[in-house]
Amino acid sequence: MRGISYVQIPTTLQAQVDASVGGKTAINHPKGKNLIGAFHQPKLVLIDVGTLRTLPQRDIRSGLIEVIKMGVIRDEPLFEMVEEKLDAILNLEDTTLIEMIASACVNKAEVVAKDEKESGLRMVLNYGHTFGHALETLTHYNRYRHGEAVSIGMNCAAQLAVNLRMFSETDFQRQRTLLNRAKLPLTFPPDLTPEAICDAMYLDKKTLGGRLRLILPTRIGEVVIRNDVDDQHVLEAISQCF
Repeated sequence: MRGISYVQIPTTLQAQVDASVGGKTAINHPKGKNLIGAFHQPKLVLIDVGTLRTLPQRDIRSGLIEVIKMGVIRDEPLFEMVEEKLDAILNLEDTTLIEMIASACVNKAEVVAKDEKESGLRMVLNYGHTFGHALETLTHYNRYRHGEAVSIGMNCAAQLAVNLRMFSETDFQRQRTLLNRAKLPLTFPPDLTPEAICDAMYLDKKTLGGRLRLILPTRIGEVVIRNDVDDQHVLEAISQCF
């Protein structure tokens, strides 16, 4: 009576490269994304890339953000693969898709195996998500695909890292160029304010002791967890992403 055995058969790119692996189960709440949930691992994840041909292109591009994210946080060769084979990926070429999805799943599984309940290492998977979740919450989960919101969040987190002199302008532009080539959004909508976004970030489940825990890149392939960035720096970076 405490959860059933189940098999994941993800049919979207978002689910195939990220959500189906790791055992997170959650629902959104008006005050924040994924605030109510549990950890329950599937017995098997079965992926058929053929299902991706049923999706609109917008969903393919949105799902791709989790692969790009994985490249930035821990796997530069995966990032390079997306750079080099973006057209093949968007054209849904089976061999390229299988290679990319398998790599993303291996990365995700390695992180989860070391930190299932997100007490440390697994938090790096939230790169771009604190900003992105705030955007999704403020737009009531009905304006952006999750990946689109995370794309804006990654651009903002990278801008913050540049401002803090942690991340080079060259790597920032490299990430930005790939997101742009994938036709993913980079800026917040004009009807929101930096203050509203910053306030919403504090409702994210990754805050600890009233402090934001931010995942910030130091180079393509490496990020760090920071809980000492003041709101003024956060607001400045958000303002630069309008």
